[in-house]
Amino acid sequence: MWIARAKPLLQLQTIRRRCSKSPCYVFSFLTYSDVPHKKSPLQETRMRDRFNLYAKGGDGGNGSTSFRRSRHDRRGKPDGGNGGRGGDVILECSTAVWDFSGLQNHVNAGRGGHGTSKNKIGTRGEDKILQVPIGTVIHLKKGEIPSMVEHCSSADLDPWELPGSLSTDQSEVDQLPSSKNTSMAEKVKSTHVAGHLSSCTEITVDQSIGMNQATRPQSEPTEEIRYNVAELTEEGQRMIVAYGGEGGLGNVCYPNVSMKPKMTKGEVPRVNSIEDEASNDDRSSLRTGLLGSEAVLVLELKSIADVGLVGMPNAGKSTLLGAISRAKPAVGHYAFTTLRPNLGNLNFDDLSITVADIPGLIKGAHQNRGLGHAFLRHIERTKVLAYVVDLAAALDGRKRIPPWEQLKDLVLELEHHQEGLSNRPSLVVANKIDETGAEDVFQELEKRVEGIPIYRVCAVLEEGISEVKAGLKMLVNGDENSSSLNIENIRC
Repeated sequence: MWIARAKPLLQLQTIRRRCSKSPCYVFSFLTYSDVPHKKSPLQETRMRDRFNLYAKGGDGGNGSTSFRRSRHDRRGKPDGGNGGRGGDVILECSTAVWDFSGLQNHVNAGRGGHGTSKNKIGTRGEDKILQVPIGTVIHLKKGEIPSMVEHCSSADLDPWELPGSLSTDQSEVDQLPSSKNTSMAEKVKSTHVAGHLSSCTEITVDQSIGMNQATRPQSEPTEEIRYNVAELTEEGQRMIVAYGGEGGLGNVCYPNVSMKPKMTKGEVPRVNSIEDEASNDDRSSLRTGLLGSEAVLVLELKSIADVGLVGMPNAGKSTLLGAISRAKPAVGHYAFTTLRPNLGNLNFDDLSITVADIPGLIKGAHQNRGLGHAFLRHIERTKVLAYVVDLAAALDGRKRIPPWEQLKDLVLELEHHQEGLSNRPSLVVANKIDETGAEDVFQELEKRVEGIPIYRVCAVLEEGISEVKAGLKMLVNGDENSSSLNIENIRC
């Protein structure tokens, strides 16, 4: 008992001796607290809206060479099964992801299984499914043009119903006459020969085997990029970007093939042995599965929204988005708070409008100033543009840009990114009307900007929000009196 009570005293003596030797130990001891330290919030990461992807389909499995021997058949009958088809690389459109940060640059699908005896076909290679956000645009650097897959779930499908699986059962192959088997072997042989030309440029589609084959010679260059070859705009939409190779043939598909009898030591080989060796070479090439196709893609994300909010940094775009919708974007008292586009839904009784808030745009963004202007691709599909200007930018001696010059710079940057991007129905949201002197600036703005509606708003206090909602709804529905903002309509 007395030993357990004496332990705290011994610890105090140890602390006293250490304190006398090192005063830093006293400071560390006094600053200790049981309260967990609150970490500062991490900086918001940039959005990965452009991604380079190398995809390769799975190789086909090899066919089997096997003979079923019995008491009544001394030489045996072929019963080797075909190899399985390789897996495909598939892009699936999903709302669970918002950029390409979860993808890997190199993706390979599973290889098909090898055929076995007793006419057993090799297993089909596992597909590699990559989830991409809605609005993904595919640019092709090298490879085959992607193809669309119908909306279906493979969870409840029979293995024979999977895309690219064999349509003919092995029991049916046994019943085919020799002439049909010969044509089948010749067809697969030609497929194998064409499949080795994987670096060609001109590509044709063979519907019978479900994959593309090359037909142009290998000497031609393949450096050109084909833009906008495909896009994913609906949830659940699937696109095959790399096809799996077809499996090799088993010896059950070869006509008139039997196991050779063993030769004795003194027996002379037959005269047609050279022809037999040539036929064996052809059969070995048919047994080998085809290689999967390769593709080098550039994935680009273009957000699908009805309205795009465009404005200078710290103009109140994120605050406005939070006022007109239930979105909760990050808001700060410094420039470039928004580093990635934010989306919000503006719901009405008969209509739902998607609004996109993009990062701040400054003068010279096309020269890579600020955050650049690459993020403007997210408003290329919008129907309406809402220019958000700061009425208090040049008040009280602040060295910032007045709202009419803000509009001019915004229109110029939109045209530098894509010609005609500003030629769509637009309106102007004059924010921060609650500031002292902002009313006079608003009246001056109405004089300098003509032919476009201007709404006075205080996004923080949610003043004038209902009028902005009504104006956006009218423009999205296709108002005949709508007009776009041009440089000629701005007098600076």
